[in-house]
Amino acid sequence: MRAGRGYFGLSAQQVDPLSWFTGPLVPLAFGALTALYGGAVSIVTWTQAGIPLLQPVALVLCVGADVFIHAVTRPLRQPIGWLVGALALAISVLGMVISAVGYAGSSFAVEQWWASIALAFTIASLGPYLPARTVFVLGASSTVVAVAASTAILYPVSGNWGPGGSALITAYPPLVALAATTTFSYIVVSTMMPMLENPSRTVVVTQPAGDDAARLAERVAVARLTARAAPFLQRIADAGRIEPADRALAGQLARRLRDELVTQSNLSWLDSVAAGSRLVVVDPDQLARRMNNAQRTALRALLGAILDIPATDTGSLMVELRKAQDGATAVGVSLDMALPEGTRIMHLAPYYLTLKTAVRDLAIDRDKLRLTFSIEPES
Repeated sequence: MRAGRGYFGLSAQQVDPLSWFTGPLVPLAFGALTALYGGAVSIVTWTQAGIPLLQPVALVLCVGADVFIHAVTRPLRQPIGWLVGALALAISVLGMVISAVGYAGSSFAVEQWWASIALAFTIASLGPYLPARTVFVLGASSTVVAVAASTAILYPVSGNWGPGGSALITAYPPLVALAATTTFSYIVVSTMMPMLENPSRTVVVTQPAGDDAARLAERVAVARLTARAAPFLQRIADAGRIEPADRALAGQLARRLRDELVTQSNLSWLDSVAAGSRLVVVDPDQLARRMNNAQRTALRALLGAILDIPATDTGSLMVELRKAQDGATAVGVSLDMALPEGTRIMHLAPYYLTLKTAVRDLAIDRDKLRLTFSIEPES
């Protein structure tokens, strides 16, 4: 029961940011529908309106609400909250009221009104980006205000419907959108959350950090160092004495071995993964060492999945780590990939969801295939 209530507190985009129905084009699609439908009805009813010029103004506001939602929900931005959602709906409600003023005192029939559908589209535009309970509260409040104001303005010209019938006709589109959007958000969250909280998370946390690539790099380094020193030591043992030239050669070998060991010790686990691959690592402060086993395993799995795709351009996959002001580590992963979006999403989604369980503030730009996240500062 507690889990069910918790599903209302997360948005669909927070738990499933890779799906097309939580992508950045949702508000623009609803804005385009508002522009097409509202523009067509405004033209048809132009001669019926008392102040027809107010319809284009109202239409700009209603479409602008959807465009505003698109702007504030772009990838790599912080999730929106109550204030942004209320502002977007207030813009749409204002457009609806202005449209009602334009039709006041005319022969306009309320059942032909486009503005109530525009408000419904604005509510639907917020669906992927706000939790279900936030959508419900803001959508219901805006519907009540918009319907009450517009009914008071339009009732004298609403025909034989009466105030109750006019209000019901006006409220029907946003109420349907509110019910559908709330249900949509709950279904997405309640479906994805069990996947994020399943026992596979424990497996990720307890998996050792080492992998075949890192172990291979270590073995190669050890073999290279041994190949330089072993023949010299064997020759000294066979000869049974040390010549002055042997001392000079031993000094040179010692300096080379020291340089090799220092270089190897300065490599992080991420540098070892990048050795011999198409991965570019930018980590001047060696911040990769701060990542725990779960974070290393999840990031390594994601990078390996990307490198396994033939469409990944050589040298285009880059991981950059920088120290944030609060002591945390900011991580960015970017690449160029010529791969259809659907195939790319299906291939990387499991690794993305696994990484989400181990880091904070994970955000993704699906168009450029760039993701960022942060790691908690060391205690």
